[in-house]
Amino acid sequence: MENIDDKYKVELNFVEEFNLKRHGMIKEIETEFNIIRLCIQEMSDLAVEYRPMLNRISVMPLRKLLCENNSVLLNVCPDFKMPPLVGFQITLEDEQVIVRPPYKVKEIAQWISVQEWLDQGISWFSRDVNSMAEILPQSAYEGILNKLSGKKYKNLKLQFEGMYSKKQVEYKGEVLEVYCKQNPMDISANQKISEILDEIGYNKLSVYDFVKHMSDKRGAHIDVGHSLVVELVNGEDAIGLTPIHYFAIQMIYAAKMQVPELAGYWAEMPELAIEEE
Repeated sequence: MENIDDKYKVELNFVEEFNLKRHGMIKEIETEFNIIRLCIQEMSDLAVEYRPMLNRISVMPLRKLLCENNSVLLNVCPDFKMPPLVGFQITLEDEQVIVRPPYKVKEIAQWISVQEWLDQGISWFSRDVNSMAEILPQSAYEGILNKLSGKKYKNLKLQFEGMYSKKQVEYKGEVLEVYCKQNPMDISANQKISEILDEIGYNKLSVYDFVKHMSDKRGAHIDVGHSLVVELVNGEDAIGLTPIHYFAIQMIYAAKMQVPELAGYWAEMPELAIEEE
């Protein structure tokens, strides 16, 4: 057998990677937390017009640490839990319900897994299945089909397409293409349409979809397409904090309570409002 001791040499390259040890991952978490702290601090030092910019920055650590499968935070603490969403429900026009801040924190015994936290609804439309719109604009219809793309939704997509027909209508002097329910009085068809729309998040905005939208459309990219309804959910409260800010602060607090190396992080962190039973 050939002896390769003299020939084998580890050389630098731009392909090979190495995995961080626990200490390295803790340092990465602290760096992401520092970004959040800096944004919170600058909110009081900078003019009001800078707040949207700071919000775009704050959402990125939140996405990286709680929404990604290879998150360093979830690697360090696989059973990481978050406080459930506790705020004030308000109802706007078009029956849109939003859970508004300020958000309170339940006792740690009532915290939930990250997946449960991400699945929570932060906003939804309280609609009866038979009172939903009979006509969909072309843009909405195509957006629904786009959400139904892929093998997972193949059958649902075919069912949905079969329950609508394309028509031309005149609106304010302009001819538009729209999609109408074929049987608007069919209760079972309306129920199926509602179930399909619920499956793709048409009527409900989860915390996950909210964070992903805010980070993807404005943080990671400058996307020309974005949802005004999602932007509405991220409105500021009386002290200028958005849901993104509250989630980010709660994440830091939760990490301090569950990761021993982070217990002393941000010693002067403001106390959070604890919901009393």
